[in-house]
Amino acid sequence: MPIRLSRTLVLTTLLLTLSPLHCRAIDPVSPPNTTRALNQGLSDQELQQWYHLSAGTQLIPYDWLIALEDESLTKMFAATGLVADPDHIDKLPVGFAKTEGPNISVPQAGFTCSFCHTTQFSYKGQRIKIEGGPSLQYNARFLSALIQRLGALIPPDLSAFLQTLKEQAPPEPFKTFATRVLTSRGEAVTAYTLTKLAQDVRMHTHGLISRSGRDLSPEQWGPGRFDALGRGGNMVFTMLHPDNLRPANAPVSIPPLWGVWEYDWVQWAGSIQHPLARNIGQVIGVNAGLFNWARPGAAIPSDKNGLFRSSVNVDSLTTLEELARRLPPPQWPSAFPPINRELAARGKDLYHGNRAKGIPNLCAHCHVPARISGSSDGGPSLQITMVPLQEIGTDPLYLENFSQRTVDTSFLGRGRISAREASEYVTSELMAVNNATNAPVYRNRPNIWRDKAQYIARPHVAVWATAPYLHNGSIPNLYELLSPARERRVCFALSPNMEFDTEKVGFVVEDCTGLPPSPSQPARFEFKTVLPGNSNRGHEFTDTPDCDSAKGNGVLGCELPVNDRWAIIEYLKTCDLDRLVLPNTPACRNLD
Repeated sequence: MPIRLSRTLVLTTLLLTLSPLHCRAIDPVSPPNTTRALNQGLSDQELQQWYHLSAGTQLIPYDWLIALEDESLTKMFAATGLVADPDHIDKLPVGFAKTEGPNISVPQAGFTCSFCHTTQFSYKGQRIKIEGGPSLQYNARFLSALIQRLGALIPPDLSAFLQTLKEQAPPEPFKTFATRVLTSRGEAVTAYTLTKLAQDVRMHTHGLISRSGRDLSPEQWGPGRFDALGRGGNMVFTMLHPDNLRPANAPVSIPPLWGVWEYDWVQWAGSIQHPLARNIGQVIGVNAGLFNWARPGAAIPSDKNGLFRSSVNVDSLTTLEELARRLPPPQWPSAFPPINRELAARGKDLYHGNRAKGIPNLCAHCHVPARISGSSDGGPSLQITMVPLQEIGTDPLYLENFSQRTVDTSFLGRGRISAREASEYVTSELMAVNNATNAPVYRNRPNIWRDKAQYIARPHVAVWATAPYLHNGSIPNLYELLSPARERRVCFALSPNMEFDTEKVGFVVEDCTGLPPSPSQPARFEFKTVLPGNSNRGHEFTDTPDCDSAKGNGVLGCELPVNDRWAIIEYLKTCDLDRLVLPNTPACRNLD
């Protein structure tokens, strides 16, 4: 065996030993027994597309993932919040896809939309699954589990391992893994193929560790949160220059998809207009091989097709967008306690205001968007309310990171520009090289990005299914959201497989202990609101000398009586807002 391979295998073992991703083992956890799916209008075939149609992302070779898959790995993935799909031909979890194409040498396992936008939580022994909702997966722990499994393929006794490869008698688990992979590829098991596969595993594992180790912030995201702009920017822009790396330390809750197509601006900061640009940004931010050519001493491609070569699949993104558009908001499940209609009616008055009763409009003035008059075919129909940071008073780090970030794009001939400009430029060019700029479905959708100090007042469509709350997920339930900041938890513990709280509407959370996760709860995460990016202040009804008149610094109004809080919560369980904001959603009768 070549000396170079021996050295690289030694290096890999050291990396796997020292990597911070491997300080905590992830042990399998048994989930609840039954799943109750709130099927939202997709056929079985369409649901499989939603779960597994590739948008072009790349993680590891697909046959590797299939070769690694067993009951233990399935349970590890479930423990980190991935949703099982027993109907998939290869039994992969929801959100995994097989990426192939002219820019892919070996079919890759990657992610698709449902990886982040299918949610599942527990209620009295049942699992409630909802399409289009925010996933509760703990991404860093999932990647750790995958890297652990890859790392276990190469044993610590390297000299003995190298000899077994020469003798074509490798130890387990590499033997079974290699046999499965080589057989699926139609290759013979020889010293050469075993050595080549070991080298490929070493290089790919090293790449995953290196990518994860550049910024350790994702370990502090916890379940259901991503810093997509931060981590995605690192994936794309550090390829152009290493100085483009920034901490991805401002995670936000994964937003729901119901009705998003109708919004004029999307993302928590209202930073993007074009649906395809948004989706392309997500794909390249995960990894679509964009700018793989940008290495020291490498020749810069001479044309745009080479410059922006990637595995982004625009046709699949269009199909996935169409499927997402057809997902109506879920209705309060029949397995939950019935809605108190009298209390909900009182909550409706408080939410929207009722002049005849002298009740002010507490919520609708921000969270019910205005209709765009004369909206053209294919264009947005709802003008989303954007609230200045100074008024809403929530954590500013997410806004600051994006607005203050600059990117060295010298390889692209544009010098140092803002992250906003770079994102707009790159997504526009990717649409152009994929012949999607003038696609009829996206007419009247300009690709404009912005980085203003403001947050979206997201419409409360099926808001009961979108906990935790605020843009950064710092409040576990609606009751605390409507309460003064002094009554909100300073620290609480989350996990990807949480119990739903039908009273306070959100999740049943535990108190913080300061202890590390246990083998029975490997993805337990303590959310500390004192940390930068995690503040739970703002969006507050609290008594101040001028709370009934002046608005700003996070105070929206005077403290709400407890009974009024319960009434608004009861109203938010209904589908009344769903029908008001999105008139084409299915009819329901939980408020009439």
